[in-house]
Amino acid sequence: MNKIYVLNIEQFNNPDVYMKAYRYISDERRKKADALSHPLGKQRSVGAGYLMALGLEEAGLSPYEERILFSTHGKPYLPDHPNVHFNVSHCGSYVVCAFSDVTVGIDIEEIKDIKPNLVKFVMNKKELSMYESMNDDDKKSFFYENWTGKEAFLKHIAKGLTVRPADIYSAYREKIESLNFYVWHDIPGYVINLCTASERPELTEVRL
Repeated sequence: MNKIYVLNIEQFNNPDVYMKAYRYISDERRKKADALSHPLGKQRSVGAGYLMALGLEEAGLSPYEERILFSTHGKPYLPDHPNVHFNVSHCGSYVVCAFSDVTVGIDIEEIKDIKPNLVKFVMNKKELSMYESMNDDDKKSFFYENWTGKEAFLKHIAKGLTVRPADIYSAYREKIESLNFYVWHDIPGYVINLCTASERPELTEVRL
């Protein structure tokens, strides 16, 4: 299995659609969503649970019976099925979930104006030099592909944000060079980046 699910949670502004997804997810995910006070947080939680359930079913597993545990830095995994890997990300109005036979890390970011302090947090000196030589449009594309790639890599190795993104290409050069990074610009205003040792997966947009 090698697939990415994409869900626009603006669909959940329709209460009937939200409840359709809510009824489909596991009891544990419902409790997690119910504990959140912000409506957007609830929608993202239910959306993530819905995509996870879809992927588990396609992998031949039950979304209601499988144990999902979390690593020290919060990466979810299936302890009873070590050959089924998945990873989730959300930003703005979208939730994405990657499923694979090998370890994966995925990130989605909404393209906005770039803050100077964030540039320095994400990029090392060599990347900053390249960035500063670009025009504004190229800067935005370069920055967001760079940032999502590093976030996806950190999620792939289950480190979260315990490592400063600007340090990655020097500290993890060999590991990065052994992996593939796939970028999608299919969703207007967003960038999706996947880190994996596998081939480029199919991207499926989910509508309820």
